Amino acid sequence: MAATASPPFDRAALGRFLAAAGEAERVAISQPALLAGGAIRENWGFEAAFADGRLAGRQPLVLRTDGSTGIASSLGRVEEFAVLRAAWAAGVRVSEPLFACADPEVIGRPFFVMRRLGGTAQGRDITADPALEPVLPDLAARLGRELALIQTIRPPRRDLAFLPYLDAPAHITAFRAYLDRHEQPRPVLEWSVRWLETHLPERLPPVLCHRDFRTGNYMVAPTLPSPASGGGSGWGLTGILDWEFAGWGDPDEDIGWFCCKGWRFARLDREAGGIADRAAFYEGYESAAGRRLDPARVRFWEVLANIRWAVIALQQADRVLLGGARDLATAIIGRRAAECELELLMLLDDDPHPSLPRKRGRVRVGVAGGTPSVRNPAREQPSGAALAALGGDWLIGELLPMVPAEHHRELRLLATAIGIAEREAAAGDAPIREIEERLAAFYRCGGDGASGTGPHPDPPPQAGEGRVGASPPGPLFSRFARDLRAGAFEACGVRARAARAILWCITIMKLREGNPSFLAANGFGE
Repeated sequence: MAATASPPFDRAALGRFLAAAGEAERVAISQPALLAGGAIRENWGFEAAFADGRLAGRQPLVLRTDGSTGIASSLGRVEEFAVLRAAWAAGVRVSEPLFACADPEVIGRPFFVMRRLGGTAQGRDITADPALEPVLPDLAARLGRELALIQTIRPPRRDLAFLPYLDAPAHITAFRAYLDRHEQPRPVLEWSVRWLETHLPERLPPVLCHRDFRTGNYMVAPTLPSPASGGGSGWGLTGILDWEFAGWGDPDEDIGWFCCKGWRFARLDREAGGIADRAAFYEGYESAAGRRLDPARVRFWEVLANIRWAVIALQQADRVLLGGARDLATAIIGRRAAECELELLMLLDDDPHPSLPRKRGRVRVGVAGGTPSVRNPAREQPSGAALAALGGDWLIGELLPMVPAEHHRELRLLATAIGIAEREAAAGDAPIREIEERLAAFYRCGGDGASGTGPHPDPPPQAGEGRVGASPPGPLFSRFARDLRAGAFEACGVRARAARAILWCITIMKLREGNPSFLAANGFGE
């Protein structure tokens, strides 16, 4: 997110608040700049010159407040401030929390102010920068120790009495409720949530969960030379960010979230946040927490993490489709649910499907992204897909080098959006028709889906259903999702494998259009 010229609040009012809170006669504030990142919250960086008082002098600060739209599960700013204060008191590496304000009269909405940290939190930079390569295993171990320190904060706490407690069944209930409200059926998510229901781990005593503990939510910066480092400099952790989803929960929840593939950025092969293998992260955590991690429990919470990330992505799409947000980054995040669904299939489906090679090979569903669409004599040429491809190439090849680096992210997002439009236009309706045909054949061969073991006569069509071409695929998608939620195919191995094959086809189709590079990175390239 690029910096903007002026904040949507009165600097003078903020200065008066800081003067009162900091026991200063007056405070002069520099022009605030909107900091990069923060899909839901706004973070404004500025310098405050305190004439006197507890913070006398120039202080680099950050004001954190709500964006125009949000997610209901996140904490309020004053509550987040209380969590940050508890983490600071426990010795967790965080930005020092200074002041919170619940009065909307000051800047128009609640906010809090903290010290500004140095360094970068950009996940792609951290996972891809050669300068960081030598320190990444140590960074992973340090993050494991920080997580163990966070978990020393445990209920009951009067200062954190507002925090929700979410165990695994509560998460599952929330997922089900969201999927019930969501307009688009999500068969892979229904199937995966069903897996969670049938593989619940033993409950452990609750701890404070950050619930967004991942690469992209911590900052690293170059360190100064020191005798301990032999006079050399390196990179170090400067702080853990974004505590808005914190709550009481299972101690393995944040482990699974940190290892979720969605947070590995440039290095999908490095399972601990894209920066190291699991061993370094686990060893750092275990050494500080005094307990051994159980791989089966971590796997459960990693599956849950992928479902949760998919739901968050869909909620970002809701902000655009239902909430009126007009932000390209938010809209594109909404397309990332399919990435989580691919990872869920890779985590949970151990059966090799002849038509869907695992890890390496080709998968063809419908028309390949980038394939020229059939020429229509009623339309002008070049086609819209061809024009979009040319526009995307020009944007990255010609315009990007001429634009200041701070705007490169926006141009890359625009190129991504153009690429998605190009591939969808090129594919047309062929992939949707193929999925519809597979679903129709699946139900023709399996009766009601509850216990079918072979071919059956066609079942009576439900409302809106019928043979291919008689109705849109929506009813069949909905029926398939409902059956997967109920575990309808679990009693028959043949039916269960056939259902999973369709899940693969749906997911591959979505990613061929939405993110073919992610498919290739996971071994499903052309």
